[in-house]
Amino acid sequence: MHNSFSARSNVYRMTLDALFVALYVVLSTFASFKIPGAIQISFSTIPILLSAFLFRPLDAVGVALLGTFVEQVIDPSPYGFVTLPMWLVPGTVMALCASLSAMYLCRLPSKKAKLILTVITIAVCELLLTALNTAALYIDGAILGYSVKALHLLLPARLLNALARAVISSVSIPLLLPPLRRAIAKLSPRYSSTTN
Repeated sequence: MHNSFSARSNVYRMTLDALFVALYVVLSTFASFKIPGAIQISFSTIPILLSAFLFRPLDAVGVALLGTFVEQVIDPSPYGFVTLPMWLVPGTVMALCASLSAMYLCRLPSKKAKLILTVITIAVCELLLTALNTAALYIDGAILGYSVKALHLLLPARLLNALARAVISSVSIPLLLPPLRRAIAKLSPRYSSTTN
């Protein structure tokens, strides 16, 4: 009986992960706006952050890895897939940082402290993602031999984009978490999220 429940729980968890990957791909590929010169206005980080606060670190990292991989395959670099593994790193680091923070936050007794630290975690993760993606652009240019001089001029715009995402994610994710937790609990009462 226990093995049967465990198998069902794993299938349920993988199904939810797949839904978050699909949401990531839709937001990053089809519902984003790219400005020439390495700026992308997108809310694709929301599925990664939601999975980090709802599930285990492995789930969030899986959503980030698979989502980014599918995004890169759908919209590949003009230079091909030479640096693809490097582009998997920023989202994965973001997912891991948010997940580890969520594991700590679930142990806090104060709801106010949880909320404040959740918002701080989200903002830090958004800024970290932008920093890692910017570093990846510089490394990508060095490896593939294209100029990244224009990137210096775009750094303030990239920072503003990261701050805007941080604000939107910091407001939307705390609002989305409670109804999502309730929905998950209704669909599978024994399925436990990271932060109850």
